[in-house]
Amino acid sequence: MGSEREGKKSFLTKKFFGIQPGRLLELDPLKICIIYLAFGVLWIIFSDRLSLSLSTSQENLILISSIKGVLFVIVTMVLLFLLIRYFARHLREKNQELGTAYGQLATREDELRSQCDALAQSKAEWETTFNAISDWICLISPDGQIIRTNKAVESLLGIPHEQVTGRNCFELVHGTACPIDRCPRLRMLVSGKRESVEIQRQDGKGWLLITVDPVTNSTGEVVSAVHLVRDITEHAREQKALELAKKKLNLLNYVTFNDIRNMVFTLWGYQQFIKERVTESAVSSVIGKQEVILQKISKSLKFAQAYQDLGLKPSKWQDLGQVFLMAISHLDFLKIRHTVRLDGLEIFADPLLEQVMLILADNILTHGKTATQVTFRYVEGPDSLTLFFEDDGVGIPESQKADIFSPDFPKTKAVGLFLAREILEITGITLREIGEPGKGARFEMIVPKEAYRFAGPSSKKQSGR
Repeated sequence: MGSEREGKKSFLTKKFFGIQPGRLLELDPLKICIIYLAFGVLWIIFSDRLSLSLSTSQENLILISSIKGVLFVIVTMVLLFLLIRYFARHLREKNQELGTAYGQLATREDELRSQCDALAQSKAEWETTFNAISDWICLISPDGQIIRTNKAVESLLGIPHEQVTGRNCFELVHGTACPIDRCPRLRMLVSGKRESVEIQRQDGKGWLLITVDPVTNSTGEVVSAVHLVRDITEHAREQKALELAKKKLNLLNYVTFNDIRNMVFTLWGYQQFIKERVTESAVSSVIGKQEVILQKISKSLKFAQAYQDLGLKPSKWQDLGQVFLMAISHLDFLKIRHTVRLDGLEIFADPLLEQVMLILADNILTHGKTATQVTFRYVEGPDSLTLFFEDDGVGIPESQKADIFSPDFPKTKAVGLFLAREILEITGITLREIGEPGKGARFEMIVPKEAYRFAGPSSKKQSGR
């Protein structure tokens, strides 16, 4: 069977008079008809001429004519057979290709159907999760028009979520016809990052936290934004109650400290009165030990009084140069030259930041001895900023560098450097001493990237000066 197919295939590939039948059958149908017409006309003309030249007998002419007709029919039949056979085989091949393609399409259809089902399920799960969030979340256009929203708007503002799409965010949240001055969306369009604001509800019965996050395209252009509104009424009440409790506790501490201090002062007076009238050495020794204890109590009271205000008020942005100048204004700092190179630097720190500068400056007056100048400068790095507070005094011995931040360090005045480090650590700022003994003290403060900034467009940063 295989040899027969090979034979037929070789037959189609053979050339007859320079013509390959397979190639002939692959021609356009119109061209095949024209070739067949030309072949028929030439066959009739030349065969008639040939028969007339061979014989003049009528019977011979009839016989030749019959043979000629039979040959023409045979040739025509062979050509028709080849044509039908070629197109039948071609049709079978196309049917096989179509069958294969249909099978692939059916498989692809099943895959697409599975993917569509998975997408539909994922969409349903996402919408369920989206609507289950208690915060009102919506997608808004850059001009504030709501594109999509979850159902939390119904419980938060009492508006059906179907009536929210297409309206402006400021109309629903603030009840205004245009954005408010502190609008986080407008600030987000300028900064290109998250912006937020706390506002009071329209009915005055609570507080809302509004956060806007930008959605950008591949070129960084803001094409929409995620608008989140959270009810923080309970949090605000708790914060207010906590602040009130802190103030009352601070007042209680203040009264208690004053009472204890007054009693210690009175006890000290009685002790001095007794000391002047007692001559026995044994009693005098006991009185001396009592004086040491009273001094420690007094020192502990000073420490507690200075430490009680730590963290009482929220941290804020502060101009470091101005804070330093305010701090040294409380000291006799005229004999110390000071150079401040901060270029409008602001840091986010506890309101007791001035106390930190006061402690560092007082440390120069108390322990610097030969110090005549102080330099306050910064070096900005990729992830943080380093502040250097350095003098030209005697410096700090290596053996004491770690101890000077201890509350029990004997040479620390009041709470000293311990309190300074605690105040800075509230906002993630570290403090250590890295100076070279004999060449002056150098205090290093490392400020995280999110805790510093430079105020004013004219501020010129000069790192490492």
